[in-house]
Amino acid sequence: MKSKTYKLNGKLFRYNFATCTVEYIQKADKETLTEEAEWKLAHEGRSLYGVGDDGYIVLDTIGLHPDNWKDREARDGYLNAWCNDLDAELESMAADFVKYELPYLV
Repeated sequence: MKSKTYKLNGKLFRYNFATCTVEYIQKADKETLTEEAEWKLAHEGRSLYGVGDDGYIVLDTIGLHPDNWKDREARDGYLNAWCNDLDAELESMAADFVKYELPYLV
């Protein structure tokens, strides 16, 4: 069983009670759903983006005890720290792209 989606700092999360993990998720748009369906037809049912039956893509997961998910203060503190890590990782990847890849594209 999974929780309802929970939005914090512009990111969507939900809790998977079966695996005791928080899922960082994204709603698949029409284009992604179309590409996913075409890919599955061409590649024996294998998934391209991992779109679930509910239309969400799981981008990343981390473990969290169910009691901490149910406690809003603990959940928000945990998710805020994770959001900071995700944002730092994104900034680092963007800087690496500009430094190492962009010069070859110009």
